[in-house]
Amino acid sequence: MSGWRDSYVDGTVTVPADRSSIRICDGKDDGHVYKAVWHNDNPLDARKAFEVRAPQGACATDDSFWGSVKVFKLCYGHLGASRLVVWDGCKASVWPGGR
Repeated sequence: MSGWRDSYVDGTVTVPADRSSIRICDGKDDGHVYKAVWHNDNPLDARKAFEVRAPQGACATDDSFWGSVKVFKLCYGHLGASRLVVWDGCKASVWPGGR
């Protein structure tokens, strides 16, 4: 696969070579949770970060009409009390669009 990828335990983020979308997957329905936090490269749409969360044991995809994926990071956590998400941390940012 061409493009960019990052992973942590059972969570995986992929961005294709054309940077048109971002996909986050959770490889297991086991109480671990994953999200991708990302920005696009359009200065007119330079608001707060976008976020896409993987459903337990499945994948989710996001894109932006206004630009391409510029930077993303994979965040991970677990389901706590009452199945509320507790975010434990994020990996280093990946820059498919350059800095």
